[in-house]
Amino acid sequence: MRTPSFALVSLALALLACGGSTPEPVTPPTADADTPKTSGATTTEKPADPPPAPAAKPAFDPVALGMTPDGARKLCDEHLAKAKGLAEDIKALKGAPADKLTFASTVGRFDDVVLEVASAGEFPYLMGVAHPDAAVREAAKACEPKTDAFQTSLWLDADVAAVIQAYAKKGEKLEGERARLLADVLRDFRRNGLELSADKQARLRELNAEITKKGQAFMSNIGASTEWIEVDEKELEGLPKEYVASHKPNDKKKVRISTDYPDYFPFITYAKNRKLALELYVKFTNRGGKQNVRLLEELLALRTEKAKLLGYETWADYAIEPRMAKSRKNVREFLDNLSAALKDPVKVELEELRKEHVRLGGKKTDVLYPADRYYLEDKVRKAKYNFDSQALAEYFEIGAVKKGLMDTTAKMYGLEYHEVPAAAWHPDVTAYEVWSKGEKIGKFYLDLYARADKYKHAAMFGVRTAKRLPDGTWQQPMAALVCNFPKSEGSQPGLMSHEEVTTFFHEFGHVLHQLLTRSELASYSGSNAVRDFVEAPSQMFEEWAWSRDVLDTFARHYKTGEKIPDALFTSMTKARTFGLALGTQRQLFLASLDQELHARKAPFDTTKVVEEVQGKVDVFPYVKGTHFQSSFGHLIGYDAGYYGYQWALSLSRDVLTRFRKEGLLNTTTADAWRTEVLAKGGGEDERTMISRFLGRAPSHDAYFTYLKGKE
Repeated sequence: MRTPSFALVSLALALLACGGSTPEPVTPPTADADTPKTSGATTTEKPADPPPAPAAKPAFDPVALGMTPDGARKLCDEHLAKAKGLAEDIKALKGAPADKLTFASTVGRFDDVVLEVASAGEFPYLMGVAHPDAAVREAAKACEPKTDAFQTSLWLDADVAAVIQAYAKKGEKLEGERARLLADVLRDFRRNGLELSADKQARLRELNAEITKKGQAFMSNIGASTEWIEVDEKELEGLPKEYVASHKPNDKKKVRISTDYPDYFPFITYAKNRKLALELYVKFTNRGGKQNVRLLEELLALRTEKAKLLGYETWADYAIEPRMAKSRKNVREFLDNLSAALKDPVKVELEELRKEHVRLGGKKTDVLYPADRYYLEDKVRKAKYNFDSQALAEYFEIGAVKKGLMDTTAKMYGLEYHEVPAAAWHPDVTAYEVWSKGEKIGKFYLDLYARADKYKHAAMFGVRTAKRLPDGTWQQPMAALVCNFPKSEGSQPGLMSHEEVTTFFHEFGHVLHQLLTRSELASYSGSNAVRDFVEAPSQMFEEWAWSRDVLDTFARHYKTGEKIPDALFTSMTKARTFGLALGTQRQLFLASLDQELHARKAPFDTTKVVEEVQGKVDVFPYVKGTHFQSSFGHLIGYDAGYYGYQWALSLSRDVLTRFRKEGLLNTTTADAWRTEVLAKGGGEDERTMISRFLGRAPSHDAYFTYLKGKE
């Protein structure tokens, strides 16, 4: 994204992470090399690529270049060298006559620098968290400090700034994303320290380097952290039969249950032994370990120092300024209004959970722990709404879900997907070209299954940024979707929970945002939008996973091939809103914790802050001995921005008012959404885009009404 503007940590939303309105939770054969496979309602035989112009150079392919230690280093270093050369071209114009200062030679050239930094760092960022070879991961991780150091120097380069400022003084009329880019670049020279004295700029360089280093270490510790408990086979009572079948006892006649998503969430949701569920919850919560608590507290102190150096009271004030919310005060007001909207619904839901706990043999005075929410919500849905989430999962074999998702988006947006040989970083990874109206417009990779030393959540990563290049050609976007879903192996089907299906739709919403871009500038290409808007398109797309019309196109029982029965679908939809208030309250806790951590004067005890915020915001108690902040990966990259999930979700509920009126599969509406929002990326004011699509100004009303159950 653009905050800090054009920084890799922002572009690497690259890492659009762990999505969904509940982002906390949750193989097809390789294509024949000669016969591209297709998916999509409008898919036909793959059109032949048009012959390249005689002087055309081969398209830049970071995947082909960057999957070895040497390749990752070369990819990073060569593109950073190009970025440095382009910056020198801008500096050479200092003092040049006004007629030499054009958009293309100044601000446009600056955008070329942005593209080269993205080309240097995007794919190495992905390889640093997804490649199975530790040597590749370590070589790839070495790129981010280099790109960050370059960008720090770029923003502190008075000569580059002087040229951009001189162009701005010409008063040349600019429109659209070009005008926005000029305004943002001028603003961000200030935000990145250009006006500081030399000694303070030196300190800023040190701070930026340390922030990057500690952030990388924090995320690496989470990625490498796989804790587990060992239980007797009988303690799998309550778990789906497929889960039991895939968890065989070891030599000690014990079954190992890890903190990886495919193990963790089913266990805490279904295991009858709640003491073991709590034990696993503690290990899951403490991923990253005490070392991450220490790293975070050091990181918060560095961020505080940087914010004050740049003239801001807190890191939250600094981080929020360029986003839709604009100020910490506005974020606080939004979160307070959200809390007020949840007050009564939370009481009702909590009472339902307590009644169910007693019905199952518990006492009214028993403490209900955070992990019990999943278990008791599932029980209430089954008892009150006759909803059986395990039975529903039997209709969501992962291969069928993937095809259905792709067919749905193909129909909506007039797309064709062609599976092509992936030649990727792991045999499980598949690759697809995306075609629209006979033109290839991009490519994406799917890395869907859990494995050791892989990114632990679900996220979209940018692989290649789209842009209109100086020679007039269009560089097509590339993206990768990294998840941790169950895998179908042999006779054992990979059955997804409906929550995982919803997450898949969410993350694919990010892929569409990345691939359907038509922005001419790299700075705003695809999902390079402000943080508290960027989740809106993907959160909106979750709704398609609840549509009967959509589900009927792919949701089939993995044995019988039957559609979801009417009774099960009805119970699923009736049960949908139960748990909404408590789930949203969990998101309120995460957003509030993020704000508190970044609005206080460091140093302080972050574990005490977790306990304090949970006691204030959450109806479930803090579990002593836990330090949730050590596993809260959004604190890197989404720092002071986690509120954006709820902010964007509010926007998405507003956008859905038009889709609901006109139809989720209405191609005219989908085309308007593609044209007015997805294609624009971050190049236009977010309120303007939404207003144009809705025909009115955006509002939080639809979301708060939804939370109160009055929709």
